[in-house]
Amino acid sequence: MRVVASDRARDYVRANGGRLWVWLDPHRSLVGAYTQLDAATEPPGTSRRTRVTRASRRPHRFRRVDGGGFELLIDFGRRDLPEKLDLELKGWTNKRIEAFWNGCVFVDDDVTLPGASG
Repeated sequence: MRVVASDRARDYVRANGGRLWVWLDPHRSLVGAYTQLDAATEPPGTSRRTRVTRASRRPHRFRRVDGGGFELLIDFGRRDLPEKLDLELKGWTNKRIEAFWNGCVFVDDDVTLPGASG
C-alpha cells in the first residue's frame, strides 16, 4: 500500500500528536450498502469528534504502517489493503483528515482505477 499524503495533511497530523487512525465505516440504506473511511488524529471513540459513527464505537484491531513522516494505524477488517491510500486535509475552521481508498470516496474492490485499462 502506497500512502500519499498532502503536505497540509502531513503537517496537521504531526502538529496533532504524530499519529493518524484510519478505519472502515460501513453504512446501509434503502438503496444498498456502502463503506467509507474514517480518519482522525485520535483513536476512535475517545472524543466527541470520533464518537459520531457507530463504527467508531466498535472494537478495532489496528496495525501500524509507515505514513511517511508520521505513524499511521489502520483497521480495514478482512479487506485487502488498497493499492493507494490518499490523505487530504479538509475544512477551514473545523479541520479534519479525509482518507480515500485508491482515490475513491467509497471503499470498493471492484472500482477501476483511473487510467487503468479494463
